[in-house]
Amino acid sequence: MTAPLIEHIGILVPNLEEAIERWSAATGYTFSPIARYRTDRYADHTGPEHFHDARISFSKEGPPRIELMEVTGAGTHGPSELGIHHFGFPGTADCLGRMGELAAQGIRHDGVAFDGEGRILLWFTEKQALDGIRLEYVSRLPGPTVADNGSALWVDPATGRNSLWGPPEPVR
Repeated sequence: MTAPLIEHIGILVPNLEEAIERWSAATGYTFSPIARYRTDRYADHTGPEHFHDARISFSKEGPPRIELMEVTGAGTHGPSELGIHHFGFPGTADCLGRMGELAAQGIRHDGVAFDGEGRILLWFTEKQALDGIRLEYVSRLPGPTVADNGSALWVDPATGRNSLWGPPEPVR
């Protein structure tokens, strides 16, 4: 198996607008417009499936890109989880299979988002299993990401995936 490269590093922050300003000034990076990863079906150690609405912004620079996420709820994205949150691996072909492989190594999961048909959209390893950092495996399925105001994002016709950046600038 070829090891996948880390595509992004997720950092949980108390205020997303302030974090974008601070991280932009410190790194010179450009961050996407704010979006929301919004799903009715998220489960973590706080209980069964529940609504999850995480405000996010990604750096244009990378990989690895920086994902800034604002605190939400009391579980995997709650205030006690501030700081480096996860290393992200999008494009996972078989999330359930990967979950099983890691479970066989004693690495459990904590945080799973499902689509309407019950398929895994993304999942996180348990924080304690890997020295206080989660791994995030994101499926190839389109995710439930919307603009910060709840409207639909532009969809890239080539990939069928939402874009935080909108359509590409026309070539002149």
